[in-house]
Amino acid sequence: MAPELFARIAIYFTQLGVALLLSYLLWNFSRIYQQAYIRSWFMALLAFAVYQLGAIIHGAGNSNAVLDALLYFVVICSSYVFAVFLLRGMLQTRDNSKHMLLQLSGVQLLLIFSVLSLLCVLPFALTDALSDWQLYFRVSIRLLLMGIILLSAAVGLLPRVEHSLGQKLAVISMTLWGMLYISFALWQLLAEQNVPALAWVLVYKCAELFLLCCLGLALLIWLQEHERNTNLQLTEKTRYLNHYDQLTGALNRDALLVRLEEALAQQPGPIYLLMLGLDKFKTVNESVGLKQGDLILRQLNLRFDNSILKPALIARTGGDIFALVLTDISNDIQLQFALRHLQQLVEKPFMLENGQLKLSCTIGLACSPQDGKTADSLLQKANIAFHQAKRIQQKCLAYQTGMEDESARLISWETELLAGMQNDEFVLYFQPQLNVRDNKLDAFEVLVRWQHPGRGFLMPGQFLPFVEQLGLSRQLDFWILHKAVATLSRWKQQQLQIPFAVNMSSLHFQQDGLKQKIRQLLQQYQVSPELLELEITENTAMHDMEKGSNHVMELQQMGIRVSIDDFGTGYSSLAYLRRMPIDKIKIDRSFVMDMAGNDSDMMIVKTMIKLAHGLGKRILAEGVETAVQLQLLKNMSCDAVQGYYIAKPLSEADALAFCRRQLSL
Repeated sequence: MAPELFARIAIYFTQLGVALLLSYLLWNFSRIYQQAYIRSWFMALLAFAVYQLGAIIHGAGNSNAVLDALLYFVVICSSYVFAVFLLRGMLQTRDNSKHMLLQLSGVQLLLIFSVLSLLCVLPFALTDALSDWQLYFRVSIRLLLMGIILLSAAVGLLPRVEHSLGQKLAVISMTLWGMLYISFALWQLLAEQNVPALAWVLVYKCAELFLLCCLGLALLIWLQEHERNTNLQLTEKTRYLNHYDQLTGALNRDALLVRLEEALAQQPGPIYLLMLGLDKFKTVNESVGLKQGDLILRQLNLRFDNSILKPALIARTGGDIFALVLTDISNDIQLQFALRHLQQLVEKPFMLENGQLKLSCTIGLACSPQDGKTADSLLQKANIAFHQAKRIQQKCLAYQTGMEDESARLISWETELLAGMQNDEFVLYFQPQLNVRDNKLDAFEVLVRWQHPGRGFLMPGQFLPFVEQLGLSRQLDFWILHKAVATLSRWKQQQLQIPFAVNMSSLHFQQDGLKQKIRQLLQQYQVSPELLELEITENTAMHDMEKGSNHVMELQQMGIRVSIDDFGTGYSSLAYLRRMPIDKIKIDRSFVMDMAGNDSDMMIVKTMIKLAHGLGKRILAEGVETAVQLQLLKNMSCDAVQGYYIAKPLSEADALAFCRRQLSL
């Protein structure tokens, strides 16, 4: 019997070593792949190792009843944990999150099995009356349940088995293992001897060891196949992304150039390349969110793909810019129809979570062979036409010879504008704002001029359009704001504290960091925030009511006033004034200029003044150029005025002199 006992011990230790080795390997794999099913397999094989260790210690023999019960508890609990976590791992590979085993956490499962195992051990430890049933609960029923669970795991995995050797081997291993447990449990239940012969135990343990090795090999092969499939998928995805846009599925720029070059070589007739960009799409992203913006781009690509035009090529070359190639346009009528149809596709409302959204687009186009004979040149010409259309705010524009010069001129302006801000070539001018009630100076509106080293003295209309086209409004706004606060500091040293009203572009005003920038400037120059007023346009205020109101309130909490400039020229809506916490409204000069001879303008101005006063806001009229206009505004109880009748925009020296004259009155 000694050799048989030795063989039995050797098999137990071999099973323990194999289980520990497999659990160690799976633990490393779980750290690499961070997958839940690998962690479940690791727990299962670790529990099997604990099960074998408990069996080895129990087989060594002991006379302590408490230790004996504890070892049986460990063996039973670890057996169930092994089988159930193996089944849990197989379920997790199917992503079957509704299954009960996946609804419970690993800790909850361990607690459940601990309680069940305690129920299988505790009654027999407390009384000898149930000793006849002890073997059934500790061995037979345990093996029967483990076998059923292993067969369930095999059956659950069977529908997913395709061409994976690891999955096939896992199904076979778990099936045979489950049948082994069930057969051995039934044999024990039906056998006349409660304790099976040692030889049969050795056969059973050898079969269990073999199946453990098979299952471990199957899981490792499975993981290697998973890694290989993942690498293949990444390779395929990389190949796909080399040619297609990930978001929309349209061609990317490189693939467009390759396909377009092929089309140019194969088709002798005209080929039109259209660059189509959505108008103000950045604003859309900010208002509805990036996910909804992405949804719009995907929907738009589907509209192009399913349209009656049937573009030969559809590509996404930029954030909201698509390139479409049309090869079946033979005359100008067809071209105009195609352009109008594309505009209608864009203008058709997009269905989003928050409702419908309507957009517009700008199109630049180029045609081969007259505009370019290669894909690169054609794309360049279409791009030039597109940006030129954006600059002049035209919905559609075909490339014309000389547009490159306009682009080069714009680049030159960008260089000069940036150099002008860096070299302090811009000069601040100040236009007085007069309080009508007491004829006292209320404030100065800060304006900007450019003392260009080569072009001479430039008025705002000569360079501000280029500032907007080049997207330099924020930089120039901050330059003006910085110089205005520095000027306030200098005037403060001369015992002059007159508020400045500074115009702010919509892009800069909507920035979240504006408040912090202003606070830093005021602290740097030791200027009181009450001396600073920001003027925003009506369209800026209406763009995003909630965000705009929040910005205004934050600035007012700092002590900075905010006014609406050019009121009446934007959305022509007065209702928003109730919600927008502004301090002052500036009536646009277009209403004031013809007020004396136009009853409609007179009524509009009078209504604006009454509305502003009813809402508790001050109102200022721009463009006052005659004494008649001034008197009419006084009669209508306007609070303040500015215009050439009061004073033209003044240099700093003249503004100081004007200020001193006012103070001396």
